[in-house]
Amino acid sequence: MSRRLFGFLLSVYFLAGCGSYQPPKTPSLQPIGEDPEVRISREFRREAKKSLKLVQNIEVERYVNQLGQRLLSVMGPRPFEYLFFVVEDSQLNAFAVPGGSIYVHTGLLERIRSTDELAGVLGHEIIHVKGHHMSRMSGPDPSSLLALLGLFLGGSSQAQAALALGQALALTRQLSYSRQLEQEADTLGVKYMAEAGYEPKAALVFLKIIDQERVLNPIEVPPYLMTHPVSQERIANVEGVIRSLDLKRPKSELPDPLKKIQTILRLERRESDAVIAEYEKQLSQNPESSEAMHLLGVAHYYNGRWAKARDYYERAKAANPKSPGIDRDLGRGYTQLGEFRLAHLAFERALAAEPNQTLNYLFQGELYDKESKLPEAVDAYLRAAKLSPAWAVPVRRLGEVYGKMNRLGDAYYYLGRSHLLSDEDEMAIAALERALKYAGTTTPRGEIIKEELDVIRARKR
Repeated sequence: MSRRLFGFLLSVYFLAGCGSYQPPKTPSLQPIGEDPEVRISREFRREAKKSLKLVQNIEVERYVNQLGQRLLSVMGPRPFEYLFFVVEDSQLNAFAVPGGSIYVHTGLLERIRSTDELAGVLGHEIIHVKGHHMSRMSGPDPSSLLALLGLFLGGSSQAQAALALGQALALTRQLSYSRQLEQEADTLGVKYMAEAGYEPKAALVFLKIIDQERVLNPIEVPPYLMTHPVSQERIANVEGVIRSLDLKRPKSELPDPLKKIQTILRLERRESDAVIAEYEKQLSQNPESSEAMHLLGVAHYYNGRWAKARDYYERAKAANPKSPGIDRDLGRGYTQLGEFRLAHLAFERALAAEPNQTLNYLFQGELYDKESKLPEAVDAYLRAAKLSPAWAVPVRRLGEVYGKMNRLGDAYYYLGRSHLLSDEDEMAIAALERALKYAGTTTPRGEIIKEELDVIRARKR
């Protein structure tokens, strides 16, 4: 069962990236066993969705995920897919789950001062997963791992949800990573973030910031410090790693999108009035600030004031053509206003600047959809799915567009896959069963769907 399951997941990721509208006629079910940690990760994700408030904003989610994938691109082979989630929680915290699920709190995103600092945090967490650190702490028993994960959630109600899975078998075990494991995560994490093109000194900056916070406020210690204790020895180790690196490479000229992400988080909390007042004040003090113009555009866009958003975006573009994501934002603004010609031009510029940015294709798909150019929308969503094969959103959009085209077999098939990527097995089964009725059980495509259904049903819960 588990061997076929893992192969099926590989086929799902392959299908998401194919360039045609039809999936391949033969399944890619490889005889590879499912890693027990992958199952633990899946079970944890299901429970976490019930007890954690996950940020659903597409731009925030993609920002963290794509940063993580960039780090992973230099780390060699991956035995499983890594998934990144953002938790709406003001605490400064991040934690990793065995099997590739990594969670970052909004409190951490709002405290860091650069994307490089976040790269240091994620690189560290990825090494905890890659090095099987949780297993080395708790032993290989899945219930012990799940119980220990409850402690890493950093909150009693959240912890109870995870502890219930493991029957609290690991309550007497250590709460924090050992000195040896932290040193390993620091050393490799810093090396990999540098190799991926991030500034390794930012990891040291973050460590010093949270250590200073511990000193200044010893009563309210951030959860991150409880699971990742900072010591002078650890700081000295990171300093030594940085000194050993060959940093003679050009610094990236890409603008840092962090400020925009932090602004979006505030807008998601309905702080738009405060955001607008803040950036209007900045703009009055510095009329040439492209950042203030851009973020005012973002604030008005989130409030549905499309014309105002467009005006600020155009001003930001004129002041600084490299403002992070400005052409993509212009494209979305023009789309909402029905200015489709300008929207296409904006997305063409966005794709020329960032040809591997999933959001460019996703939002271009929205433009085609609004124009009722449905085959073109399908193509754009397929390209988005190819760039981010483990992301459910473009796959779900494919299902929706196929529904509008009255290609109901395709619609149910892709909707089923989107549910599978969201760990919603029962809904995936229901959609795939309906897809099977349209495909027919004796057709090549029907055979694929039957195989997929068998694999999902056989999966251990």
